[in-house]
Amino acid sequence: MKLANVRFLAKNNIKGNSKSKSVVALMCILALSVTIISSFSVTVTNALNLYKSDFRSHSLELYPSDRLITDDVVKSIENIEHVKGVYPLMGTRGVSFDVLNVEDDSGTKNEIMSNADGRDVYIEAHSLIGDEKRPVIAGKTLDESPTFSCIVPDLFYPYDDYYNEQTGYKNDLEYIDGESLVGQTITVVPFGGYYECTFNYEGVEEGLGESDIAMLPALEYKLKVVGVYYDAPTQFGNYNTIFYSEETGRQIEEMALKASNIDLSSETSRVANWWKNKSMRIHYVEVDDYENIPEVQNRLGELGFFLPDSMFMVSESVSNMANILSLPCYILIFAIAVICIINIIQSTTSALKKRKSEIGLLKAVGYKDRQILLCLCYEQLSLTIKGFVIGGGLSAVFIAVANFINYHRTFNDRLYIVNWGEYFIFLSIAFAVAVIVPLLCQLITMHKLSKIQPKDVMN
Repeated sequence: MKLANVRFLAKNNIKGNSKSKSVVALMCILALSVTIISSFSVTVTNALNLYKSDFRSHSLELYPSDRLITDDVVKSIENIEHVKGVYPLMGTRGVSFDVLNVEDDSGTKNEIMSNADGRDVYIEAHSLIGDEKRPVIAGKTLDESPTFSCIVPDLFYPYDDYYNEQTGYKNDLEYIDGESLVGQTITVVPFGGYYECTFNYEGVEEGLGESDIAMLPALEYKLKVVGVYYDAPTQFGNYNTIFYSEETGRQIEEMALKASNIDLSSETSRVANWWKNKSMRIHYVEVDDYENIPEVQNRLGELGFFLPDSMFMVSESVSNMANILSLPCYILIFAIAVICIINIIQSTTSALKKRKSEIGLLKAVGYKDRQILLCLCYEQLSLTIKGFVIGGGLSAVFIAVANFINYHRTFNDRLYIVNWGEYFIFLSIAFAVAVIVPLLCQLITMHKLSKIQPKDVMN
């Protein structure tokens, strides 16, 4: 049988099939649910998992004000189940720097400073801790780079106007592509005209510590951008945060201390004692998995540490969204798929019963079972593909509009931008279902089709 004849019969059957609109609608619903719900589920879950794997989200801060963190205390902590390591803060965390200049090796200034337009340009700097690794998506890692190297976020915004006290975090910031800064040198100076060095010392009560701040000279530092890291916007984003190595952080602090004429070899200076004594420093406890943090927190509480917490907690709204879009989401998709497929199959078998006379006539004029089956298959395929095209088109428009809106909102909203590559994977799954269902329908109805005889033309 020629394809033109198959199409002719199928189109005429579709016109006379009262269930054709139902089949199209069901496949449209299936395509929408598979593409939209799954795409958002994967997007949020991936971002959340990436955030949970960050060293800062599964490590706990311990302060010597609770108890001095001696070698014996460190050993006790290391013996706690799920603890991977205990690291003293030898570098810096959360130091704010004013940016004085950004230039390449030839001295050509970057547009960051020229585009400041009266805004303060500043960054927040963190050194890595212990075995912490910071992967990059472009350039080199800090492990491969000399001291006074740094890595910047993929979306960089070093200006001070990202937040408004009345309206909150601003929408549609003009981010700088972090990759454009690789090879540039950033010249910085501590914010506020001095370097704040927080140091700890033994308190009045035995085993406890107290802290103070030493105001050190504000020196200029030059940091070479060697790489770019991906900044997952699962909370508020860190688009002005750079990272450098632990040794770089230590040298920055040591240079400021020496410029202050503090004798680091002194036996009586509290600052010098803190500098030399690890038990006086903040420690970070790395937990093997984010989910095990509560258990380790309780054990640390038993050791005398007051409510040790991770440096960064996952935003509650993101966690709630991930929970909504995880298992319940896939159960919903599965339920929709089962209902749609069952209804399509029922529509097919029901239509076959009503068309016994028509099929009997086709057999009477010489059509064979396989030819009739081909017509029925083409008919069902036309309906399911039509539903897929409508549903896929609507979902693509929905994703495009949602991505456009989230792209131009706050940095945190960028979390919900769906990756088109992942979307097309789910679209392909929906297409596969649209093709497989008609074949499944015909396999189920094949035995019924063979029982219909030319005499049934009178039924």
